[in-house]
Amino acid sequence: MTKRWKRMHSVWIASLFLAFAFSPVVTDAVAVSEYGALTEAPQDLRNCELPEITQGTIRLESGCRYTRSITIATSDVVLDCQGATITGMHRRGIVIRPGLKNVSVRDCRLHDTGGILIEGQTPEDDLPSREAARAGSSEGVVLEHLTITSSYMTGIFVDHYVVGAVIRNSIVADGHHVGIYLEHGSRKNTVSGNLIRNNGLFTNFGIRRVGPTRREGLSVDGSAFNLIENNVFDGNAFGGIFHYKNCWEFHTTNPESRPRLQGSDGNVIRGNVFRNMDIGIWVASRQSRDLVMWDCGDKSPYENPVSLEMMMGEREWGLSDEFQGYHFNPELIAGFVDKRALSPRWPFPTKLHLYEDFAKDNVYEDNCFEWLETGIRIEDDGNAVIGNRFIGDFEYLYLGSPFRTKFLERPIKDTVIANNRAYSPSGRSFLENSFLAEGEHTGTVIEQQNAGSPDISQGATCAVGPS
Repeated sequence: MTKRWKRMHSVWIASLFLAFAFSPVVTDAVAVSEYGALTEAPQDLRNCELPEITQGTIRLESGCRYTRSITIATSDVVLDCQGATITGMHRRGIVIRPGLKNVSVRDCRLHDTGGILIEGQTPEDDLPSREAARAGSSEGVVLEHLTITSSYMTGIFVDHYVVGAVIRNSIVADGHHVGIYLEHGSRKNTVSGNLIRNNGLFTNFGIRRVGPTRREGLSVDGSAFNLIENNVFDGNAFGGIFHYKNCWEFHTTNPESRPRLQGSDGNVIRGNVFRNMDIGIWVASRQSRDLVMWDCGDKSPYENPVSLEMMMGEREWGLSDEFQGYHFNPELIAGFVDKRALSPRWPFPTKLHLYEDFAKDNVYEDNCFEWLETGIRIEDDGNAVIGNRFIGDFEYLYLGSPFRTKFLERPIKDTVIANNRAYSPSGRSFLENSFLAEGEHTGTVIEQQNAGSPDISQGATCAVGPS
């Protein structure tokens, strides 16, 4: 074992420790509980009035339709919907206020609502204020056995500086935006045993999203030390999990926009299934994207705009480079579907506005990838890809960052790639089906078998849990 591998292995173990030390115990890694609401909903629902939300166990009626938002503003509450449906509102269906203790929401259906918000606190931007906001976060918030469909906003939104929330054994599907969102400054949350499917395909106005305007199943936006395990990501518009620290977007037009001061770092992603999408996991997903429409408040290390010529000729392309929209930049038509965006420009430019992105020291272990274009794309430092399965022939791993390498002279460093398995119909190995951009990574540790497996009969379908 090399010194560098030992160091990276220590980072991996430390990340696992953090995930366990600060996250509630979840179900056994192999066992997967039933997804979604537990109580079967009747075909015919009657309109009902909500009870008062007080301490103790609050039970809704199974055969009821509730059309008012629910706000939980006191500690020690169990909201048991008993399969009831909350529907028909373009605002949050359930809001959990900050600073509470021991709040559980279970066995609910939310359809055509703004989803669920675990509310955080908005601190000043200094370190003591941020730490105070985390210390004042709600504790013991558990969302389980929920079915959340056709959300007008994010299905489940874990707000800034929320710590230790648990989302498990639920369905988040067919939403207009991201399925589950871990907002900036949040930490040590658990997303376990969920089905996250078909999110991010359409805008709130029913317009089909195209190219990079599509969204992913789970956003980890400047959120750190989370445990994401035993979930199924299936058919989301752009991909499964995207890690990024956004660029303080819309900082001049949105008074609620805040600078992101934490990267998407130190997360543990294991035992998940990724299928039927362009990309399974994108690490530092905004490292190489044109953010001209985003009104970024961060200071860019680039002398923007940056020429696109290097991507047009001198560099070999990986499959997932096409997702960036370098040939045709659909990001710029965001002006048609987002009122806050700048007006779209024509013709499409050959120069990009770039900002640095941060997603370091994450661990991707025992996941399974199938029916994708790209399994994992890595564009930041210190990440580990260990013991995963890749079924079929596609771009298993993309490692590199063209603009950061060329213009900032900082290739991606200290990636660990070890013991991943390729179930390739063509007999190609893991590395043969991967794109490691020449000159764009350094200090990479590779411990991989040379051969792939042409016999995929034993690994033909991904299962949840360790492979």
